[in-house]
Amino acid sequence: MVNEQTLIVCIDGDNDIGIKADVTTPVIGRETNLESATKLAISDPEEADANAMFGAIKLYDRMVKQYPDESFEVATIAGSSMGGVEADRKMVRELTEVLEQFKATGVILVTDGFADEELVPIVQSRIPITSIHHVVVKHSERIEETYAVIFRYLKMLIEDPYYSKVSLGVPGILLLIIGFLTASNQLENAGMVIAVVLGIVLMLKGFGWDQRLAELQPRLPPPEKWINTASTGLGGVVLLVGLVQGFDFAWSIIPLPMMPLWDLTYWATNLPDLLGSFIIHSMDMVSLGIGIAILGDGISTYVQDKEDSKKWGNLIGLIFLFWIRPIIIEAAKILRNPGTEVTMFSPLIIYTVLGVFTTTISVAAIYRRLGKDLFPRSK
Repeated sequence: MVNEQTLIVCIDGDNDIGIKADVTTPVIGRETNLESATKLAISDPEEADANAMFGAIKLYDRMVKQYPDESFEVATIAGSSMGGVEADRKMVRELTEVLEQFKATGVILVTDGFADEELVPIVQSRIPITSIHHVVVKHSERIEETYAVIFRYLKMLIEDPYYSKVSLGVPGILLLIIGFLTASNQLENAGMVIAVVLGIVLMLKGFGWDQRLAELQPRLPPPEKWINTASTGLGGVVLLVGLVQGFDFAWSIIPLPMMPLWDLTYWATNLPDLLGSFIIHSMDMVSLGIGIAILGDGISTYVQDKEDSKKWGNLIGLIFLFWIRPIIIEAAKILRNPGTEVTMFSPLIIYTVLGVFTTTISVAAIYRRLGKDLFPRSK
């Protein structure tokens, strides 16, 4: 009859025994484990792994007395404080080292709580497990099990992409909205915006539309063109805001409801004034939006390392935009006050002359740099 050889192994998954008690694992033998457990308990009296080691020693003494015809050994192995694959591989190495010294036919796994049962497959891949023995402080066993379950679900909500889109993504969007509204002094509208966002999220999840959207494969621009796409979109939004501001101001000076909308005499008489007001109050944002679009296109062209003519063309566009803005604003002022006297030194004339001069000089300089003739001669 083959003599049964049982290994009683205690596992310290996060290597508290090495970090707190400075003990090198694996620890093999009753006296060595007793000494190591005592050092760990002295370094941290509240350490659960020390209780597990004492429990493994107690179990060893009981098994030796109860089964005198069998051979028993007690050992402690440890993982790593970093957890994950590194900890598992270290425990496998130490378990293999113990089994080389003690040819066990089975193992009794001693754990310090519910969470360590995740280590069962690691041990079972090397040697059959005949029993699992829990050593937990009596008044905290249920608390520890509850904590382990809660921690497992929290880990799943954070690390599983399927759940993290909702558990982290939605709160992240809400915090971003609150921060933006706070910076814009619009915090009183936070409730309405948050309700709309949550309503959209619940509707997408409830009707399964999120899955349908995920299955769509839109044709997105290549990464190097994202700058151009983003700047064009942002510039378009800014331009639209400028148009709305100009329209709102022009509409505010119309004497409603005293004047009916079909009064053609009023419109014919006041159209220049309304048009001038619209231009003056929209031109800044419109110019900014166009400038953002041109600048984004220039940066995108530079990143893509395209031909020089494309890069310099964006620069000419910015120069032209710089001068066309004050020219249009001065023209709008004259529309509002047709009686304004225009002389050689009026702002409109000065801006026009400077704009034409600088734009022409810039174009000529750029064409010279590119090696092109601005005014090619006919043969």
